[in-house]
Amino acid sequence: MAETTAPTTLDPQGSAFFADRFAWQLAYECLLTTTADGKVEPALASGYERSKDGLTYTFHLKPNVKFHNGEALTADDVVYTFTRLKKSPDGIDKAMFPTLEETVALSATTVEFRLKSPDAGFVNNMANPLVWGCAVMNKKAATSSKAAVSMVGTGPWKQESYRANSELKLTRFDDYWGAKAKSGRLNILYVPNVSTQVSDLEADKVDLIFPDVAGAKALSGSDKLAVDKAATDSTIFLQVNNLTKPFDDQRVRQALALALDRDSLAQQAYSGAAQASLYIPPGTSWAPKPVDLPNSTQDVEKAKRLLSEAGYPNGFSTSLMYISGYDSGTNDLVAAMQDQLAKVGIKVQLEPLEGGAWGAKLTSAKYALSWNAQSYYSNPFQYVQPAEGRQGPVPSSLQKLLDAVLKAESQEAYQQALIAIEKAEAEVVYPTITLLATDMFVAYKKGMHGVRVPPSQSRTFLSQVGHG
Repeated sequence: MAETTAPTTLDPQGSAFFADRFAWQLAYECLLTTTADGKVEPALASGYERSKDGLTYTFHLKPNVKFHNGEALTADDVVYTFTRLKKSPDGIDKAMFPTLEETVALSATTVEFRLKSPDAGFVNNMANPLVWGCAVMNKKAATSSKAAVSMVGTGPWKQESYRANSELKLTRFDDYWGAKAKSGRLNILYVPNVSTQVSDLEADKVDLIFPDVAGAKALSGSDKLAVDKAATDSTIFLQVNNLTKPFDDQRVRQALALALDRDSLAQQAYSGAAQASLYIPPGTSWAPKPVDLPNSTQDVEKAKRLLSEAGYPNGFSTSLMYISGYDSGTNDLVAAMQDQLAKVGIKVQLEPLEGGAWGAKLTSAKYALSWNAQSYYSNPFQYVQPAEGRQGPVPSSLQKLLDAVLKAESQEAYQQALIAIEKAEAEVVYPTITLLATDMFVAYKKGMHGVRVPPSQSRTFLSQVGHG
């Protein structure tokens, strides 16, 4: 198969770059995992218990799990993993496990995680299907070899060789504890140019690629190849700087939201390869739909009325910054947004920037409106939590809802608490407007089976891909 972006490191704790995880998840696994419909299930752990106060999680390891070097998985490996994580150069531990204080082996097969304060999302982060922050490493291998170029995990694929920026070769791990890989080998070529990937697939040089919209269209008429579209939980949103006028006025933010037609944006920018989304993306089966929440369906007349009530009967002028050419639809998306906002009287000047300049202005809150994008989160709380430094203070009413989420005592209670936050944020438009969840494409030879890309974009499905 071919991938567009080569990993910057094979160390599963060495980077916060989303594309790096596509390699890691082939060899590494977590104690738990998340299914395509958002359900948390056991992986390397057979189960866990949560203390009544929410400060202790006790995991029980599955028996007969082996690492690729032949060593058995033990609690010491788990303790080593999460102790090592605290030294992550990109602060992965703080992003994923902000309240984790200590990891302790109670026995060879039992490990305890002790938290400083409750975090009901702890379980979701421990179940990241992209294995970011939770990949269990082998202590012996990680301390005696270079994790940046050599993966030693428990997954269905075992690394055979790696040539940086060129090729990663894996073979089936015959001692794998779960369903073994359908194919004996998996070779990944790193080919930055998507057009080249399309040509390689047509020329029978690769079996599977993840093309862009243009590549998918080019391949769709082939009688030898199949092209599938897969919905993802990577979202695109409009970030609003409510530290500045007029966006500190709730009515103005509501008008912004009501001016936008998500379905039309998906068609104009991504040729339909996107879905309307709210804060919690549509891949999460229990999340509300746009039609169910306020300020989430276009209403031009109401938007004009709100602007007039806020003191802007003739609208106003502002700017919208974005990373030019971020993906195939970004430039068309902001142009379509500019057009829709103009219809309610909001005149937008587009400000294309390079990634570094855009990030500097965003994190210092030196902008009015900004395009933004985020990749998949296994913990839905990360879609709705406020972004410190980019917006005004969190209202006390919302803070109470945020606190309630962290103290939820079950996954069901956690979901209901998250829905309450989403409803509250949609009511006041605070201070982001999630627009779309983008789709992706996978193209492969007809006759192959098991090609099912989940909303997380996880590549773990590759172990169940076969021919015939």
